[in-house]
Amino acid sequence: MTLLAWSDRLALGVGRMDDTHREFVDHLNALGEAGDEAMLERLDAFIAHTEEHFEQEKRWMLELSFPPIHCHTHEHDGVLNIMREVRGMVADGRHDVGRVLARELAPWFENHAATMDAMLAVFLRAVEQGVDPMQALATQPCGSPAHATTCGGEQESPGAVRA
Repeated sequence: MTLLAWSDRLALGVGRMDDTHREFVDHLNALGEAGDEAMLERLDAFIAHTEEHFEQEKRWMLELSFPPIHCHTHEHDGVLNIMREVRGMVADGRHDVGRVLARELAPWFENHAATMDAMLAVFLRAVEQGVDPMQALATQPCGSPAHATTCGGEQESPGAVRA
């Protein structure tokens, strides 16, 4: 069963970011479709992808002096901590917890991409176009996810994953 289908609503207009996000969705779906015998292997691959994915975004944020870097990386850290905790449970035979993780990560990712990553994409596109990222942000429509400050409406990590 596909937990999350890639669509234009997930695309942020930054090729390298969109490519990584497509891979995230592929790993998410692979985990969601995994039988017990393949779950640990797929979770390990998903964690490895997610570590690199989040590190790449962190490098961009550092290069751009991205204002809400701490909120964004804090959320990434929380997700990775949960994934690693679930990995231990799956290794102990708790495959049900791996399925819950996959289900919870789907809506989390949709929200994260539409808000925090959308704001980062504004900055990345501005730099590609030779525009000051803060000026580019100021031109976003009021109320758009990329215009909102991310710390004020800080998202929750997929916390429904419980032992």
